Amino acid sequence: MSAYHLVGAEGQARPRHRLAPTLRFRLALATLAATAGLLAPIALGSATHRGRDAVAHGKEAVAHGVETAKEYGTRLKEWAWDRPAAGHGDDEYVQPSVGELARIVGENPRYLVKDGWATYGFNNQRYMLESTLLLAEIAGRIPVLPDSIWARSCAVEESVCEENALRFFRDRNAHDDVVGSRWNDDGPAYKLSIELFLDLPQLRRSYGPLLTYREFLALYGIDPALYDESLRWNTTKYTPTGFTTATLPENLFQNRTFVRVDRPPPLASGAEAADIDLLEQLSNGTIKLALDSRPVWTLQRARDALRKRSAKVSGDDDELVRQLAAFDVVPLYTFSDEVLMNKALARPSIELALRSKVRPLTTTLASAPYADASIVYLEGNLHDQRKPGGLHLTSPSARQSFVDLVLQGIRAPARVRRLGEALAARMGTRVEGRRWVAAHLRRGDFVGIRWSPAQDAEVHFEKTRDALGRGVEVLREHFDDRLPREGDPFYLATDENNTTSLAYFRSRGAVLLSDLLTPADTAALGWPASYGDVLAVVEQQVLARSDFFVGSELSSTSGGAINDRMALGKDGWSWTLLTRQ
Repeated sequence: MSAYHLVGAEGQARPRHRLAPTLRFRLALATLAATAGLLAPIALGSATHRGRDAVAHGKEAVAHGVETAKEYGTRLKEWAWDRPAAGHGDDEYVQPSVGELARIVGENPRYLVKDGWATYGFNNQRYMLESTLLLAEIAGRIPVLPDSIWARSCAVEESVCEENALRFFRDRNAHDDVVGSRWNDDGPAYKLSIELFLDLPQLRRSYGPLLTYREFLALYGIDPALYDESLRWNTTKYTPTGFTTATLPENLFQNRTFVRVDRPPPLASGAEAADIDLLEQLSNGTIKLALDSRPVWTLQRARDALRKRSAKVSGDDDELVRQLAAFDVVPLYTFSDEVLMNKALARPSIELALRSKVRPLTTTLASAPYADASIVYLEGNLHDQRKPGGLHLTSPSARQSFVDLVLQGIRAPARVRRLGEALAARMGTRVEGRRWVAAHLRRGDFVGIRWSPAQDAEVHFEKTRDALGRGVEVLREHFDDRLPREGDPFYLATDENNTTSLAYFRSRGAVLLSDLLTPADTAALGWPASYGDVLAVVEQQVLARSDFFVGSELSSTSGGAINDRMALGKDGWSWTLLTRQ
């Protein structure tokens, strides 16, 4: 394996400290351009052409490993690690220089990395990113985050979307060898930078030190052509000389025999007098027989399992948790399965586990080989069917800290937020200043995999409209002013593209994105407005500002909108989910 050196280290072997002092103070732009070119799109879409050699190098990086990928020719935008010109506002993304990255991570940095998943859209990637941030915080390490999104929806001529993408697949499922798995449906795929979807400056301000994949490669002078398009971490290609990587496989992070938690749960206090009746009925053996068959239990399932063992369990949930603590049953703090698939940090809940079933992440990472590793790599898909954060938490304060981290740090870029707010204001004008309701009607590949509440678009729409009607009644229970009137329009975010179905939706009161969006809006957003995936983040901002929201049970787009509502201070009663049933 070729030696990797820190950029700016004059070809010297890496010094004892992880980052050479000279790197932090004397990095010249010429060195950056020479050694770390091709690493990040400058100004997100301004095409640059810096000579035949640079274009050839760019082609090699973009088309690496894919013979059938589209060749960009003269339209190829070179990736460069130059700082954009001054004049950006605080909320505009500015690529850090390599020297700034070195200052971010400090001396002797230790990292935690987790796989991304190319075939997941932004909101699923967001959910995984949130987990990575939490897990790194628990580990006391610097997170390294995937920084690309494979968009699947072009809202304009395909040639425009092809022009601005970092990479393009005409038939995305022809490249499962590159991205590691298949999408639910076929069609084009456009690789975009994550800063189109996520306010990275705000995340850094809220969270602290973090790097993206490309920033990590740049910092350690790793050839950008080695960037893995699957968004998985590559231990062979990404580990600099002198670093060690310890891999925690997916089945050891969490499996059916135990529950992964953040830290060791506190020890239980002694039983109180009120527990005597229960203590007389039960024994540790009875509890083990009742709760040993699965690693973690909802409160209701735990109560049912105990009753099957003839335990006369009564009282409210808090009392049950307190009583079972005497038997080394620990409470774990998480979120209801109601939001398991849409990934909102809402509906907090308590679950139970035998202490013997609990595996703290801090304990695992304090042991060999993880304790002394430069990089801890959490391998595999820690997304599907996982609780928010990827694990359970052992205190309510830890759960609240995670919620605060996400609501404060994970937000859309400034331009997206401004446009969403403007569209919401126009929606308010449509209803003459009255309160208004909104829904997310998820179609697309959900129809094919039968995750949609109805296969037929009109049936699905009527179910949604009925739920919105119930939402109006909820508003009447909480307010006595500016209430919706019969026949008021409502906002509908949907990926349905059948013109007949869309006409049906409109005829029954739906206002769609295209009904509110103006040419000036798309001009203000710029070329990212070409992608439906970016416009979906705009729509989340609109949904977040409605007075009542009906989301899709299994859609992370709905979950992102719910998180945005929480960040805006919307009440928990102001939204509901339309289930498959």
